[in-house]
Amino acid sequence: MERGKRTYKELTLLLSYLLGLNAFLSLWGVADSFYTGFFFLLFLLGAYRDFFKPFKIPRIFLNTVALLGTLFFLLSISFDNLIEPIANALLFLISVKFLEEKKLRDFYQILLLSVLSVALSTLLKLDLSFLLFLSFELLLGIFFLFILLVYKNFEQEKLDYLLIKKLFLFSVLFGVGVFLSSWLFFFTLPRVDNPLINVFQSRDRGLISGISDEITLGEIGEIQLDRSVIFRVFGLEFSEPPYWRVQVFDTFVNNKWIKTVRLPEEELSGGRAYTLLIEPTYDTFLPLLNYPTKVIKVEGKRDAPQRFKGGYYEFREPITKPIRVSALFTNEPPRDEPTSVYLQVPEDLPESIKNLAKKLMEGAKDDRDKVRKVEEFFRSGGFKYSLKLGAYKGDPLEDFLFRTKKGNCEYFASSTAILLRLMGVPARLVSGFHGAVKNKYGDYYFVVGGMAHVWVEAYVEGRWITVDTTPPYVPEALQSISTLAYIYDALRTFWYRNVVDFSVEKQRKLLTKTKSLLKEITTYLRENLVKVIYGFIILTVFAFLVYFYLYEVRKTPENLFRKLKRRLKSQGITAELPEEILKEASGHPKQKYIEFIVRAYQRWKYSPIKDKEELKEAYKVLKKI
Repeated sequence: MERGKRTYKELTLLLSYLLGLNAFLSLWGVADSFYTGFFFLLFLLGAYRDFFKPFKIPRIFLNTVALLGTLFFLLSISFDNLIEPIANALLFLISVKFLEEKKLRDFYQILLLSVLSVALSTLLKLDLSFLLFLSFELLLGIFFLFILLVYKNFEQEKLDYLLIKKLFLFSVLFGVGVFLSSWLFFFTLPRVDNPLINVFQSRDRGLISGISDEITLGEIGEIQLDRSVIFRVFGLEFSEPPYWRVQVFDTFVNNKWIKTVRLPEEELSGGRAYTLLIEPTYDTFLPLLNYPTKVIKVEGKRDAPQRFKGGYYEFREPITKPIRVSALFTNEPPRDEPTSVYLQVPEDLPESIKNLAKKLMEGAKDDRDKVRKVEEFFRSGGFKYSLKLGAYKGDPLEDFLFRTKKGNCEYFASSTAILLRLMGVPARLVSGFHGAVKNKYGDYYFVVGGMAHVWVEAYVEGRWITVDTTPPYVPEALQSISTLAYIYDALRTFWYRNVVDFSVEKQRKLLTKTKSLLKEITTYLRENLVKVIYGFIILTVFAFLVYFYLYEVRKTPENLFRKLKRRLKSQGITAELPEEILKEASGHPKQKYIEFIVRAYQRWKYSPIKDKEELKEAYKVLKKI
């Protein structure tokens, strides 16, 4: 294309690449990361071809590659992996399309592929990023369609910036109109909590929430840097860092804790209510505040959680989308009866640990005194919290207790539980989270993955009391959260609570309120018809007077130029832009007056010179035309 000349083709190309970029960003993390990177390189190669150094690739070759590549990706579709192959195919088609020499039909195809990409991303993205991609696609897509209508006939013509401005403003108004008119469908159509094909099931579970089915020494330390928000808390204030119960472990074997007791447990009554908004964790476990008594309601998930011995809850299916949970908790520790498994210790436990337990038990009056002695041992024994764990020699707990005296929460909790069991005190390991961060921008608390924690519960005097010997520490994940991150999470939370989290019941209430409001408005209009008519007339007159003052009476350069064009149009001069008016007015009897007004407008509008006297003179000259 010709350098220095801005044509409709150049603008169309630029807009098409913006749409392509939006498609890549919307499917980032949905498509395979390797393929996404490779396709993006092809996309950049297409940009280099179109804007810098043209080269030609035979269209038949590109069409053949597109067909074979699409078949390759679509053949890998399965019920367990439905979305990723489609996302790969879409990005592949987009990257190939940008390598082609583009005609009008190619631009329409690029728009279609971009819309499909954003639509596909909605299956996995429910947060603010989806709103941004959708808004950008809607605005740019409408504007792109208008430009294509002009491009069809004026491909190589010079851009008419006034026309471009009008098309863009109309696109904005049209897009806003679509948003405003679609609210009824969004808030009244029922949501499907469990789709026929759950596209989220193909995700790897892993340690997304910092919690797994077993606890290996050192494992929690791996996610201490995770700043991902796991859940948000509403309706509570905390004076001390709270404990969030997720799982209970009973058996220590091969340097890891596992569950051998899995008995359903009846829910309790009473307690204080609060609400959780939980992010997709792809785990079945439900984090609840110590000590949970009852789950009142779950929104966004059909299956109800089951309570198990130890007071923890679990779903049958993983949490694959944001859900809202209302629950009750109490400050009264649980009183479920211990079993013999809570006194289990490994058969190959080192003698040094057994001797330490005997030493700590000397002089202890009762089980509570034993717990106190264990706590004092870790508090005054020179132990330190550390995520940097070196290689151990022999038994890891023995190495921790007698040599390094450094470790993370698994080492402190495991050692505490084993020592208490050796002293005859039933003990169990509890995993979950410790702490909560207040977000002042949204008036709620949130818990991040880096707060994952394990602690001990000991059965003393008929109840399970919390024993946490891990030294106080601030997770590294909380040391680098910026103000911007707090604001973004507040916006994200608002989005979840007011848009994503609408249940059928809430939609029904909203529709009922809307009907009641419309009925009240209709009744008021009937009873006060005369007042309404007079009020409407007054507002109309006032609006007209304001408009007349702003666009007719006020002596501004914009009004001057507008009035000049209006007068010239009645005399056969229909140009819109200043220089075009001067060109068309050449030879006009009042040419010098027209030129004076146009130059005054240009100086006032586009130069630092703001001569009020010249503007007044221009208005006087206007009367002579």
